Amino acid sequence: LIKNVKQTSSLFSTTLALKTDGTVWGWGANTSYQLGTKNFSGEFTGINKPTPINGLKGMIAVATGLLHSLALKSDGTVWAWGRNKSGQLGDGTNRNKNIPVQVSTLSDITTIAVGRNHSLALKSDGTVLAWGNNIVGQLGDGSNQNSNEPVEVTGLSNVISIAAGVGKSFALKSDGTLWAWGFNGNGQLGDGTNTNRSAPVQVSGLNDIIDIAIGRHHSLALKSDGTIWAWGKNGSGQLGDGT
Repeated sequence: LIKNVKQTSSLFSTTLALKTDGTVWGWGANTSYQLGTKNFSGEFTGINKPTPINGLKGMIAVATGLLHSLALKSDGTVWAWGRNKSGQLGDGTNRNKNIPVQVSTLSDITTIAVGRNHSLALKSDGTVLAWGNNIVGQLGDGSNQNSNEPVEVTGLSNVISIAAGVGKSFALKSDGTLWAWGFNGNGQLGDGTNTNRSAPVQVSGLNDIIDIAIGRHHSLALKSDGTIWAWGKNGSGQLGDGT
């Protein structure tokens, strides 16, 4: 039993919990140190009860990806641990880390988001930074080159919320418009095409958006009038349009 939890984040087989005292706890799969520790046998198999992540205090948000995790500290810095093959920890290396390391050059961060193998951070000035895998343009810097340090997403300002999924990223702007970049093979970027984008494009026909959620191959948006809009892959009816 874990008490006084403020926020949770779970993806695939790993769960993180942020407690009200600013500590972070994790359990589940630990194959690439995504729980910030080895287990007691020295292996990287799962941990079946909540365990504190080494060295984390004063945290205000957590996010976990496929095999890496992030935590946002109250001073605006970001800390990362786990798999780092694509540079998704943002510390300037490509070495896995079993304890949290500070993401290079980041300050004044207000929000974090984690995709499968990439990471996003929103700054207090409304700009977005990204790092990690970029094979389908999910870093949004106009290239397809991985980066092990944060790079600024091209052409975005006045962003108030961010989200990340498998190979894709989204940003909600203060004017209620939604912008997306990365993998688009199933139309999940919502720009009317199936073309991958290495820089943000506006999601077509949407305004007055107040919240977003990202699945593996589909996307959702909540409007201020309480309606929900969906786009992308629909093989299991995940768009909810009756088809």
